[in-house]
Amino acid sequence: MEEEKQVMLQEMAMQPDFVRRNVSPMLEAMREAVAARPERSISSGFSIGCGDSYCAALAARAFMMDATQRMIEPVESLEFSRYLVAYLPTDAFVFGVSNSGTVSRTIEGVRLARERGAWTFAVTVNAANRLAETAETLIKVNATPNIKERPDGTRVVTPGTVTYTASLLGLCLAGVALGERVGSLDAKRSRAIVDQLRRLADAMAAADEAARATTAEIAASFTPDRETVILGGGPNYATAYFGMAKWHEALTRPCHTSELEEWAHEEYFITDEGTDTFILLPPGGGRSRGLEQAMAAKDMGSRVIIIAAKGDQEARRVADVFFAMPEGVPEPLTPFVYKAPFEHLSCRIASEQKIPFLGFHNPKRQQVNFRQIFNSAEAAKTA
Repeated sequence: MEEEKQVMLQEMAMQPDFVRRNVSPMLEAMREAVAARPERSISSGFSIGCGDSYCAALAARAFMMDATQRMIEPVESLEFSRYLVAYLPTDAFVFGVSNSGTVSRTIEGVRLARERGAWTFAVTVNAANRLAETAETLIKVNATPNIKERPDGTRVVTPGTVTYTASLLGLCLAGVALGERVGSLDAKRSRAIVDQLRRLADAMAAADEAARATTAEIAASFTPDRETVILGGGPNYATAYFGMAKWHEALTRPCHTSELEEWAHEEYFITDEGTDTFILLPPGGGRSRGLEQAMAAKDMGSRVIIIAAKGDQEARRVADVFFAMPEGVPEPLTPFVYKAPFEHLSCRIASEQKIPFLGFHNPKRQQVNFRQIFNSAEAAKTA
């Protein structure tokens, strides 16, 4: 059990260097891939995925829309392939996101979109998997797999960390390449936003150090009897969803996620002294509302845990626990940085409380899960 925790810690630590090493080579490869297609107009698009891949699509939306000046809607793969694809215009584009490239529902969505004439992209780790073979254009990300094989053939499966960063970086860089291709990014602006991506590595390293220190102080207080709710808005609704996923995967424990506004309409009613309420509060459009929600949660007796820029004194005053994040990160890129507390907390709590990741110490749980994700039957061709 301890081996899997060490693997997750190693992968968490890899992330700043992963960004440092990969911005330039991944961007150049994506520019070449996008340029290889005959030029034609594109109107709008979708990013589809499941689990962490869906989170990456949601987190990258604002950055990608700014780069391409096109509407891009992140959608769960089933919602797209079974309910939306039949209405897809032929001048649309679709990014299918899957680290492994073997997730049935995402492959299905990309296949159906391509059959309707859309420009389809595979955001994945290599050209040999089914997703890459199904899509028209490969957006290759350089990442290690979540599912690692030992020499004896058994598997180590960890909650996604560097793989999520890889998908998120791949989508953002693909947005740059596509924006340049369609003329929405000139050379000067392209350099400016790529420089923002390059600077992320230092911010991620600072966030990792701060999150590790705060986690060491509070991890033991997350006992199984407490409820966990995570709030986020805009790009960090994705981070809230990601945090919930780490709770489920690392701790096999219930957790609620809530869009920043919707908390007052839903999860508020289950908030009391036994609740830990996380609020993602970067500078940006949702910050003022997040502070109001923090006060309401505090009024109901909840422990309020805020993840915000280190200089945000208003957030510090209302928080019972404060995760201090580096300043100066543009809001569309804060998902790279603000996820660190959930990675550290989930791994440390699992280690201290001796919880096996994903419940995969039970072979049946792994077998059924893999069947559901990788071997699901695909839908027939659309009309």
